[in-house]
Amino acid sequence: MRLLAVIVLLFASVTGAFAQVPKNREEYMQKILQIALESLQNARCEKGERCAPATDAEKKNPPLTLAETSQIVGRGIFSGGAAYCGMDWQKRNFEPMMAYWRNEKKKNARQLALIAIIHGIMIEQITANFSSKGPCPAEIKKDLETKLDFKP
Repeated sequence: MRLLAVIVLLFASVTGAFAQVPKNREEYMQKILQIALESLQNARCEKGERCAPATDAEKKNPPLTLAETSQIVGRGIFSGGAAYCGMDWQKRNFEPMMAYWRNEKKKNARQLALIAIIHGIMIEQITANFSSKGPCPAEIKKDLETKLDFKP
């Protein structure tokens, strides 16, 4: 339950970073996806080369759905909490999640780059908002312990 409160606080703090606050979850996911698309050229795609910038077509019709974006945001929130609490989010959440999108969902290199960017945005937001609040409370760490391991 405490983790849910943390997520609500995170949502409020992240939306405060937008010029115009999203009205609902769908608009929030669209905004996160657009931010990731704007950063695509900073990520690595095929053979470790930088990705080409997002095209106008990709911006109008993103290569990830809002439902997929929502799943990634959720996993990024758990990773951010785990980073704050000193837990191994990479091995328990990020690496298995990326393998799932690559192997099960057959996402291409650009889509995988977007997934990593979205996940990273959420980690940054969580750690920025909670690292100044002192050490991770035991209750949050306990809750994360049950939710951190990625399961499709």
